[in-house]
Amino acid sequence: MNNFHTHTWRCKHAEGKVKDYVDAALESITVNPEQGLPVLGISDHTPLPDDRWLHVRMEMTELDAYLAEFEEAESDNIILLKGLECEWDPLYRNFYEDELLGEKNLDYLIGSVHWFRNHGEWEYLGEMRTAEHLREYSKIMTDTMATGLFSFIAHPDGFGAGYKKWDENAKSCAIDILTAAEELNIPLEINGYGLRKDKIPTPEGTRNVYPWLNFWELAGNYNIKAICNSDAHRPEDVHASIDECREIAIRYNIDLIDDIR
Repeated sequence: MNNFHTHTWRCKHAEGKVKDYVDAALESITVNPEQGLPVLGISDHTPLPDDRWLHVRMEMTELDAYLAEFEEAESDNIILLKGLECEWDPLYRNFYEDELLGEKNLDYLIGSVHWFRNHGEWEYLGEMRTAEHLREYSKIMTDTMATGLFSFIAHPDGFGAGYKKWDENAKSCAIDILTAAEELNIPLEINGYGLRKDKIPTPEGTRNVYPWLNFWELAGNYNIKAICNSDAHRPEDVHASIDECREIAIRYNIDLIDDIR
């Protein structure tokens, strides 16, 4: 079992260094080889050239120190990959392509949408309420996929954090995302972190923030691929909830991939 989505202490809302995650993965192999992680990707939230959203990410001045942690954590028993989770803005293309994937030689980038535009201002997913918000979310999501820079898209159903009802607007948003993923052949992530969070109240009853089962049931009608990750924010969660995510993919007949290399 592989995992490509993990966060370190540098993002200010997670715990552990890169080596702590490697040690936890090695321990899981020792305890239960079938549940081990032969490939482990660390993908903290990327710093941004303009230091935007610093409350949930490292500063640019920390990037080299973050990458140095990988050298200190190398192990013969784990394939360790250097990654970052990225928000898309055209302003950052050269930074992602030339600096991170080029000069810094990262192994992969994750595309992720936590903020959407609302009348020119950035707002967090939890503030999503209207059909217009959903259109802005699906636009930035499809723009993210179209860049070709990202190995997969994290929690594409994350719009359910704020938009609580599965109605025609939510379905239309999901269709836009799934259509783009199919056409661009980019994997979508079934994210295990949402299974470890408190459930939220909705008009249809309580549910996980994500994975949003309505989204994934619809996804079963598209020729897409899914990847399951823990989105670990603590070393002890290095492979948490991945099996449950795989069960969702199997339930809705979605093709699974286990590697992004």
